[in-house]
Amino acid sequence: MRQAKKGEKEMGYYRNTIEDLYSGHFKNSYGVEGMCVTGRSDYKKIVDVSDEMKTHVLEDTKRAYYKYNGMSGGNDAEEEAYARGLNEYYKTLDKEDRLSAAWTLGQLRLELSREVINGIREKLPDWKAGDPIPTDMLDEIFAGEKIASILEGKSEAVKEEREPREDRLTLEQPDGNGEADTEERSGKVAFNQEKRARQLSSAKTPSQVQVVISLLKKDLSDCEAGLQEGMCDENEVRKVKAMLQKAMERQGQVAGKEPEQGEESGGSFLINMLM
Repeated sequence: MRQAKKGEKEMGYYRNTIEDLYSGHFKNSYGVEGMCVTGRSDYKKIVDVSDEMKTHVLEDTKRAYYKYNGMSGGNDAEEEAYARGLNEYYKTLDKEDRLSAAWTLGQLRLELSREVINGIREKLPDWKAGDPIPTDMLDEIFAGEKIASILEGKSEAVKEEREPREDRLTLEQPDGNGEADTEERSGKVAFNQEKRARQLSSAKTPSQVQVVISLLKKDLSDCEAGLQEGMCDENEVRKVKAMLQKAMERQGQVAGKEPEQGEESGGSFLINMLM
């Protein structure tokens, strides 16, 4: 397994042991068990969440628009604080309820963002993420009845347990198991560059590289869709395209190569796919 970076150690990220992997007690980077979505869709249902966490999501939504004009902002400390707040809450829930709570809060964040975007575009039809937003306009939107209804769970869009597009939601902020693929981070689509880079680095054969390429193509599709919805900026799309180019080059480098006897690339690649 990879060594934790200095910053990760300082922030106390949890790293799964081999025993965790073999026992099935896999945890995300905040030490929260029960957050793996692989092969599951049963968690996609609205459940009761605390008012405190609704406020947590609301404040992060406000920050995204007041401070960053609907962009991701790129402030790691802010994103870390938001993610850690979510995960500390999940730890208080029964393990079987954690994914649904994460999905519920993600849907809440999406609905709040949609309402803010709709409110902005009612007055600024050509607005796109990153363009300036008058503070008084945001004050009016966030003080409106529609935002209040969403927080109270009265919004039809939130109440419906609809089947969404394959999730771009970060269920284990900031990254799935600590590091998701293409993430819905605070209602904004973001590419997890570090995770894909680690997977690509551990890919030693053409078939392994092809797996990463397939994942990157999905990332690109998600980011491009997010860009059209005003929930992603062009920088995220550029990052995916650059990584995809590296993966294509990597495929040429390993063409015809098979792991040497005793080489642990297969195990390393598998672990990096799980992490």
